[in-house]
Amino acid sequence: MAQSTGSQEGRFNARALFDAMDQQRRERGITWQQVARETGVSSGTLTRTKLGGRMEVDGMLSMVRWLNRTVESFVHGAPDAQKRTPNAD
Repeated sequence: MAQSTGSQEGRFNARALFDAMDQQRRERGITWQQVARETGVSSGTLTRTKLGGRMEVDGMLSMVRWLNRTVESFVHGAPDAQKRTPNAD
């Protein structure tokens, strides 16, 4: 049974993280292998992220940091979606 949008409130959106990573990857013209090296996560972690599956906290944090975003920017219903991490320069 599919969950309604309301039931996703407050949950981490792994698929949105993957989509943001894919956009960044395409903009930079790099491969997924390069993304894996730069983030320090395995290709399996990237695949699980694409599928919206659960992931290890360290891997998720590495991917979010690679994007220079906050964790909250990938949480359903978070007020600061799209917020960048402070002092990103």
